[in-house]
Amino acid sequence: MIHLLMVVLLLLPWGTAAETSRVRVPDSSLSVSRVAFGSCSFQSVEQPIFRAVVKAQPDLYLSLGDAIYGDYDIATKAAYAVTPQTLRREWQVLADNPGWQQLVAHVPVMATWDNHDYGHHSAGKEFPLKAESEEIFLDFFGEPSGSNRRSRAGVYDSEIFGPEGRRVQVVLLDTRTFKSAPVLAQRPEGTGGSLGKYAPNHDPAASLLGEEQWRWLERELKRPADVRLVASSGQVIADQKGMDEWGNYPLERARHLDLVSSTESGKSILLSGNVHFAEISAVDVASGTLVDFTSSGLTHVNKEYPKAPNRYRIAGPHIDLNFGLVEIDWEPSPTIVLKAIGVDGEVQFEYRMPAEDNDAAESGDD
Repeated sequence: MIHLLMVVLLLLPWGTAAETSRVRVPDSSLSVSRVAFGSCSFQSVEQPIFRAVVKAQPDLYLSLGDAIYGDYDIATKAAYAVTPQTLRREWQVLADNPGWQQLVAHVPVMATWDNHDYGHHSAGKEFPLKAESEEIFLDFFGEPSGSNRRSRAGVYDSEIFGPEGRRVQVVLLDTRTFKSAPVLAQRPEGTGGSLGKYAPNHDPAASLLGEEQWRWLERELKRPADVRLVASSGQVIADQKGMDEWGNYPLERARHLDLVSSTESGKSILLSGNVHFAEISAVDVASGTLVDFTSSGLTHVNKEYPKAPNRYRIAGPHIDLNFGLVEIDWEPSPTIVLKAIGVDGEVQFEYRMPAEDNDAAESGDD
Protein backbone atom coordinates (compact mmCIF):
# COMPACT_ATOMS: atom_id res chain seq x y z
CA MET A 1 0.00 0.00 0.00
CA ILE A 2 2.82 2.41 0.87
CA HIS A 3 4.55 1.77 -2.47
CA LEU A 4 1.27 2.30 -4.32
CA LEU A 5 0.75 5.62 -2.53
CA MET A 6 4.25 6.76 -3.49
CA VAL A 7 3.56 5.98 -7.16
CA VAL A 8 0.29 7.91 -7.05
CA LEU A 9 2.01 10.92 -5.50
CA LEU A 10 4.71 10.91 -8.15
CA LEU A 11 2.08 10.91 -10.87
CA LEU A 12 0.14 13.83 -9.40
CA PRO A 13 0.73 17.31 -10.91
CA TRP A 14 3.50 19.27 -9.30
CA GLY A 15 2.21 21.38 -6.43
CA THR A 16 1.77 25.13 -6.36
CA ALA A 17 4.42 27.42 -4.93
CA ALA A 18 2.53 27.53 -1.63
CA GLU A 19 3.06 23.77 -1.37
CA THR A 20 6.69 23.78 -2.42
CA SER A 21 8.79 26.92 -2.09
CA ARG A 22 6.53 28.83 0.32
CA VAL A 23 7.30 32.03 -1.59
CA ARG A 24 5.63 35.12 -0.13
CA VAL A 25 4.03 37.04 -2.99
CA PRO A 26 4.31 40.81 -2.34
CA ASP A 27 1.23 42.97 -1.82
CA SER A 28 1.08 46.22 -3.84
CA SER A 29 0.09 48.08 -0.66
CA LEU A 30 3.56 47.30 0.69
CA SER A 31 5.60 50.38 1.56
CA VAL A 32 9.06 49.92 0.08
CA SER A 33 12.29 51.57 1.20
CA ARG A 34 14.76 48.65 0.91
CA VAL A 35 14.94 46.31 -2.07
CA ALA A 36 17.43 43.44 -2.14
CA PHE A 37 18.30 41.51 -5.29
CA GLY A 38 20.67 38.84 -6.50
CA SER A 39 21.38 36.19 -9.12
CA CYS A 40 23.28 33.01 -9.83
CA SER A 41 22.92 30.33 -7.16
CA PHE A 42 23.46 26.58 -7.18
CA GLN A 43 20.30 25.09 -5.70
CA SER A 44 21.97 22.05 -4.13
CA VAL A 45 24.68 23.78 -2.07
CA GLU A 46 24.56 25.79 1.13
CA GLN A 47 23.23 29.33 0.64
CA PRO A 48 24.50 31.39 3.59
CA ILE A 49 24.09 34.60 1.60
CA PHE A 50 20.36 34.51 2.30
CA ARG A 51 21.04 34.89 6.02
CA ALA A 52 22.73 38.18 5.17
CA VAL A 53 19.77 39.18 2.98
CA VAL A 54 17.32 38.54 5.81
CA LYS A 55 19.57 40.42 8.26
CA ALA A 56 19.44 43.47 5.97
CA GLN A 57 15.65 43.51 6.48
CA PRO A 58 14.58 44.34 2.92
CA ASP A 59 10.93 44.97 2.12
CA LEU A 60 11.30 42.97 -1.09
CA TYR A 61 13.72 40.55 -2.72
CA LEU A 62 14.17 40.36 -6.51
CA SER A 63 15.49 37.12 -7.99
CA LEU A 64 17.11 38.19 -11.28
CA GLY A 65 17.88 34.84 -12.82
CA ASP A 66 19.69 31.55 -12.38
CA ALA A 67 17.89 30.87 -9.12
CA ILE A 68 18.61 27.29 -10.13
CA TYR A 69 21.02 25.72 -12.59
CA GLY A 70 18.42 23.43 -14.06
CA ASP A 71 20.55 22.33 -17.02
CA TYR A 72 23.82 21.71 -15.22
CA ASP A 73 25.12 18.92 -13.00
CA ILE A 74 27.24 20.59 -10.35
CA ALA A 75 28.98 17.38 -9.33
CA THR A 76 30.18 16.46 -12.83
CA LYS A 77 30.29 20.05 -14.14
CA ALA A 78 28.43 18.91 -17.24
CA ALA A 79 25.38 20.32 -19.00
CA TYR A 80 22.47 18.06 -19.84
CA ALA A 81 19.19 18.24 -21.76
CA VAL A 82 16.32 19.19 -19.47
CA THR A 83 12.80 17.84 -19.37
CA PRO A 84 9.78 19.22 -17.50
CA GLN A 85 10.38 16.50 -14.91
CA THR A 86 14.02 17.45 -14.32
CA LEU A 87 13.12 21.15 -14.10
CA ARG A 88 10.47 20.45 -11.48
CA ARG A 89 12.96 18.30 -9.61
CA GLU A 90 15.60 21.04 -9.50
CA TRP A 91 13.13 23.72 -8.44
CA GLN A 92 12.11 21.40 -5.63
CA VAL A 93 15.76 21.09 -4.61
CA LEU A 94 15.80 24.86 -4.19
CA ALA A 95 12.50 24.78 -2.28
CA ASP A 96 14.06 22.30 0.15
CA ASN A 97 17.25 24.31 0.64
CA PRO A 98 17.38 25.75 4.20
CA GLY A 99 18.95 28.98 2.97
CA TRP A 100 16.15 29.61 0.49
CA GLN A 101 13.56 28.63 3.08
CA GLN A 102 14.94 31.23 5.47
CA LEU A 103 14.70 33.92 2.78
CA VAL A 104 11.12 33.23 1.72
CA ALA A 105 9.97 32.89 5.33
CA HIS A 106 10.90 36.52 5.96
CA VAL A 107 10.89 38.44 2.65
CA PRO A 108 8.36 38.73 -0.22
CA VAL A 109 9.86 37.73 -3.57
CA MET A 110 9.48 38.78 -7.21
CA ALA A 111 11.41 36.94 -9.92
CA THR A 112 12.45 36.74 -13.54
CA TRP A 113 14.74 34.18 -15.15
CA ASP A 114 18.00 33.77 -17.04
CA ASN A 115 19.37 30.93 -19.14
CA HIS A 116 19.94 28.26 -16.50
CA ASP A 117 16.52 28.48 -14.87
CA TYR A 118 14.96 28.92 -18.31
CA GLY A 119 16.36 25.53 -19.27
CA HIS A 120 19.45 25.82 -21.49
CA HIS A 121 22.63 27.88 -21.29
CA SER A 122 22.19 29.49 -24.72
CA ALA A 123 18.44 29.13 -25.27
CA GLY A 124 16.15 31.86 -26.54
CA LYS A 125 12.86 31.94 -28.40
CA GLU A 126 13.62 28.63 -30.14
CA PHE A 127 13.70 26.66 -26.86
CA PRO A 128 11.13 23.87 -27.31
CA LEU A 129 10.24 23.65 -23.62
CA LYS A 130 9.73 27.35 -22.99
CA ALA A 131 5.98 27.06 -22.34
CA GLU A 132 6.46 24.18 -19.90
CA SER A 133 9.37 25.94 -18.23
CA GLU A 134 7.30 29.10 -17.81
CA GLU A 135 4.46 27.21 -16.16
CA ILE A 136 6.87 25.53 -13.73
CA PHE A 137 8.55 28.85 -12.97
CA LEU A 138 5.27 30.67 -12.29
CA ASP A 139 4.05 27.81 -10.13
CA PHE A 140 7.20 27.95 -8.05
CA PHE A 141 6.96 31.70 -7.46
CA GLY A 142 3.31 31.57 -6.52
CA GLU A 143 1.82 33.36 -9.52
CA PRO A 144 -2.00 33.46 -9.15
CA SER A 145 -3.93 31.33 -11.62
CA GLY A 146 -5.78 34.28 -13.17
CA SER A 147 -2.86 36.70 -13.55
CA ASN A 148 -1.72 38.32 -16.79
CA ARG A 149 1.53 36.37 -16.62
CA ARG A 150 -0.48 33.15 -16.86
CA SER A 151 -2.23 34.22 -20.05
CA ARG A 152 0.71 35.46 -22.14
CA ALA A 153 4.11 34.25 -23.23
CA GLY A 154 7.01 35.40 -21.10
CA VAL A 155 7.57 35.97 -17.38
CA TYR A 156 7.98 39.76 -17.49
CA ASP A 157 6.21 41.56 -14.67
CA SER A 158 5.65 44.94 -13.05
CA GLU A 159 4.25 46.20 -9.76
CA ILE A 160 3.95 49.60 -8.07
CA PHE A 161 4.32 49.69 -4.31
CA GLY A 162 3.49 52.39 -1.78
CA PRO A 163 1.44 55.59 -1.61
CA GLU A 164 1.72 58.68 -3.78
CA GLY A 165 5.00 60.44 -3.10
CA ARG A 166 6.64 57.11 -2.19
CA ARG A 167 5.69 54.97 -5.15
CA VAL A 168 8.31 52.40 -6.15
CA GLN A 169 7.80 50.64 -9.46
CA VAL A 170 9.55 47.31 -9.97
CA VAL A 171 9.80 46.17 -13.59
CA LEU A 172 11.16 42.69 -14.32
CA LEU A 173 12.09 42.01 -17.94
CA ASP A 174 12.24 38.64 -19.70
CA THR A 175 15.33 38.39 -21.91
CA ARG A 176 14.97 34.68 -22.79
CA THR A 177 11.48 33.93 -24.17
CA PHE A 178 11.79 36.23 -27.20
CA LYS A 179 15.57 36.29 -27.58
CA SER A 180 16.93 35.93 -31.11
CA ALA A 181 19.93 33.70 -31.74
CA PRO A 182 23.22 35.38 -30.77
CA VAL A 183 26.18 35.93 -33.06
CA LEU A 184 29.25 33.94 -32.11
CA ALA A 185 32.48 35.88 -31.89
CA GLN A 186 35.45 34.96 -34.04
CA ARG A 187 37.86 33.81 -31.34
CA PRO A 188 41.57 33.03 -31.68
CA GLU A 189 42.31 29.33 -31.88
CA GLY A 190 43.05 27.78 -28.53
CA THR A 191 41.07 30.25 -26.43
CA GLY A 192 38.24 28.98 -24.26
CA GLY A 193 35.67 29.91 -21.68
CA SER A 194 32.48 31.85 -22.10
CA LEU A 195 34.00 35.34 -21.82
CA GLY A 196 34.01 36.85 -25.29
CA LYS A 197 31.82 34.10 -26.72
CA TYR A 198 29.35 36.46 -28.37
CA ALA A 199 29.65 39.39 -30.76
CA PRO A 200 27.18 42.23 -31.41
CA ASN A 201 24.18 41.26 -33.53
CA HIS A 202 23.34 44.28 -35.70
CA ASP A 203 20.41 42.66 -37.50
CA PRO A 204 17.42 45.05 -37.15
CA ALA A 205 15.16 42.01 -36.81
CA ALA A 206 17.12 40.60 -33.87
CA SER A 207 15.42 41.09 -30.52
CA LEU A 208 15.77 40.45 -26.82
CA LEU A 209 12.31 41.47 -25.65
CA GLY A 210 10.03 40.93 -28.64
CA GLU A 211 7.53 43.54 -29.80
CA GLU A 212 4.75 42.55 -27.41
CA GLN A 213 7.03 42.99 -24.40
CA TRP A 214 8.35 46.27 -25.79
CA ARG A 215 4.80 47.64 -26.08
CA TRP A 216 4.06 46.46 -22.55
CA LEU A 217 7.24 48.09 -21.22
CA GLU A 218 6.41 51.42 -22.84
CA ARG A 219 2.98 51.37 -21.19
CA GLU A 220 4.43 50.43 -17.81
CA LEU A 221 6.99 53.23 -17.84
CA LYS A 222 4.18 55.76 -18.34
CA ARG A 223 2.58 54.82 -15.02
CA PRO A 224 3.19 57.36 -12.24
CA ALA A 225 6.07 56.40 -9.93
CA ASP A 226 8.65 58.19 -7.82
CA VAL A 227 11.40 55.57 -8.16
CA ARG A 228 11.62 52.94 -10.89
CA LEU A 229 13.74 49.80 -10.63
CA VAL A 230 13.97 48.27 -14.11
CA ALA A 231 15.57 44.84 -13.83
CA SER A 232 16.81 42.27 -16.31
CA SER A 233 18.96 39.18 -15.95
CA GLY A 234 21.85 40.54 -18.04
CA GLN A 235 23.77 43.80 -17.90
CA VAL A 236 22.42 46.70 -19.96
CA ILE A 237 25.13 49.35 -19.82
CA ALA A 238 28.35 47.31 -19.61
CA ASP A 239 28.75 45.96 -23.16
CA GLN A 240 32.30 44.68 -23.62
CA LYS A 241 32.27 41.26 -21.97
CA GLY A 242 30.81 39.27 -24.85
CA MET A 243 28.70 37.32 -22.35
CA ASP A 244 24.90 37.23 -22.19
CA GLU A 245 24.31 40.98 -22.15
CA TRP A 246 22.35 43.69 -23.92
CA GLY A 247 25.54 44.71 -25.71
CA ASN A 248 25.13 41.64 -27.93
CA TYR A 249 22.02 43.36 -29.31
CA PRO A 250 23.15 46.99 -29.69
CA LEU A 251 19.96 48.20 -31.35
CA GLU A 252 17.88 46.71 -28.54
CA ARG A 253 20.26 48.21 -25.97
CA ALA A 254 19.93 51.69 -27.49
CA ARG A 255 16.16 51.34 -27.62
CA HIS A 256 16.04 50.31 -23.97
CA LEU A 257 18.27 53.15 -22.78
CA ASP A 258 16.26 55.68 -24.79
CA LEU A 259 12.94 54.38 -23.48
CA VAL A 260 13.95 54.30 -19.82
CA SER A 261 15.65 57.70 -19.97
CA SER A 262 12.60 59.28 -21.63
CA THR A 263 10.36 58.41 -18.68
CA GLU A 264 8.66 61.65 -17.65
CA SER A 265 8.51 61.08 -13.89
CA GLY A 266 10.49 59.21 -11.28
CA LYS A 267 14.14 58.26 -10.95
CA SER A 268 14.97 55.15 -12.97
CA ILE A 269 17.69 52.70 -11.95
CA LEU A 270 18.65 49.57 -13.87
CA LEU A 271 19.29 46.34 -11.94
CA SER A 272 21.04 43.31 -13.45
CA GLY A 273 22.92 40.10 -12.70
CA ASN A 274 24.52 37.17 -14.57
CA VAL A 275 28.25 38.01 -14.46
CA HIS A 276 29.27 36.41 -11.11
CA PHE A 277 30.56 39.60 -9.50
CA ALA A 278 29.18 43.01 -8.52
CA GLU A 279 29.72 46.41 -10.10
CA ILE A 280 27.90 49.63 -10.97
CA SER A 281 28.00 51.13 -14.44
CA ALA A 282 26.71 54.49 -15.67
CA VAL A 283 26.10 56.07 -19.06
CA ASP A 284 25.06 59.54 -20.16
CA VAL A 285 21.62 59.65 -21.79
CA ALA A 286 19.40 62.47 -23.01
CA SER A 287 17.88 63.07 -19.58
CA GLY A 288 21.12 62.87 -17.60
CA THR A 289 22.97 59.80 -16.34
CA LEU A 290 21.54 56.30 -16.06
CA VAL A 291 22.96 53.75 -13.61
CA ASP A 292 23.05 49.94 -13.90
CA PHE A 293 23.65 48.16 -10.58
CA THR A 294 24.82 44.58 -11.14
CA SER A 295 24.81 41.95 -8.38
CA SER A 296 25.71 38.36 -9.12
CA GLY A 297 27.19 35.41 -7.35
CA LEU A 298 24.93 34.23 -4.53
CA THR A 299 26.76 30.91 -4.19
CA HIS A 300 29.72 31.21 -6.58
CA VAL A 301 31.78 33.83 -8.42
CA ASN A 302 34.26 33.97 -11.29
CA LYS A 303 37.50 35.92 -10.92
CA GLU A 304 38.14 36.08 -14.67
CA TYR A 305 34.96 37.89 -15.70
CA PRO A 306 35.77 41.21 -13.96
CA LYS A 307 38.98 41.41 -15.96
CA ALA A 308 36.98 42.22 -19.07
CA PRO A 309 37.00 45.95 -19.80
CA ASN A 310 34.06 48.09 -18.72
CA ARG A 311 34.48 51.72 -19.72
CA TYR A 312 31.26 52.59 -17.85
CA ARG A 313 32.21 51.23 -14.40
CA ILE A 314 31.86 53.69 -11.51
CA ALA A 315 31.92 51.30 -8.53
CA GLY A 316 33.32 47.85 -7.87
CA PRO A 317 34.13 45.25 -8.85
CA HIS A 318 33.47 43.08 -5.82
CA ILE A 319 34.51 39.51 -6.59
CA ASP A 320 32.99 37.45 -3.82
CA LEU A 321 29.54 36.25 -2.81
CA ASN A 322 27.18 39.21 -2.77
CA PHE A 323 23.70 40.62 -3.10
CA GLY A 324 22.56 44.11 -4.03
CA LEU A 325 20.56 46.44 -1.81
CA VAL A 326 18.72 49.58 -2.93
CA GLU A 327 17.98 51.84 0.04
CA ILE A 328 15.57 54.76 -0.38
CA ASP A 329 15.55 57.48 2.28
CA TRP A 330 12.34 59.40 1.62
CA GLU A 331 12.93 62.22 4.13
CA PRO A 332 13.59 65.10 4.00
CA SER A 333 13.97 64.59 0.25
CA PRO A 334 14.32 61.22 -1.47
CA THR A 335 17.87 59.92 -1.78
CA ILE A 336 19.00 56.48 -2.94
CA VAL A 337 22.00 54.45 -1.83
CA LEU A 338 23.11 51.39 -3.78
CA LYS A 339 25.06 48.84 -1.74
CA ALA A 340 26.86 45.63 -2.63
CA ILE A 341 26.75 43.43 0.48
CA GLY A 342 28.85 40.34 1.14
CA VAL A 343 28.01 37.03 2.74
CA ASP A 344 29.10 38.39 6.13
CA GLY A 345 26.58 41.24 5.87
CA GLU A 346 29.27 43.88 5.41
CA VAL A 347 28.97 46.59 2.75
CA GLN A 348 31.63 46.01 0.07
CA PHE A 349 30.97 49.21 -1.85
CA GLU A 350 28.18 51.77 -2.04
CA TYR A 351 27.07 54.54 -4.34
CA ARG A 352 24.86 57.45 -3.30
CA MET A 353 22.54 59.25 -5.69
CA PRO A 354 19.79 61.79 -5.08
CA ALA A 355 16.51 60.30 -6.35
CA GLU A 356 15.37 63.58 -7.84
CA ASP A 357 18.62 64.39 -9.65
CA ASN A 358 19.26 62.65 -12.96
CA ASP A 359 22.80 64.03 -13.02
CA ALA A 360 23.80 62.54 -9.66
CA ALA A 361 25.98 59.79 -11.11
CA GLU A 362 29.27 60.36 -12.85
CA SER A 363 30.22 58.09 -15.71
CA GLY A 364 33.81 56.89 -15.84
CA ASP A 365 36.27 54.74 -17.73
CA ASP A 366 38.37 51.84 -16.53
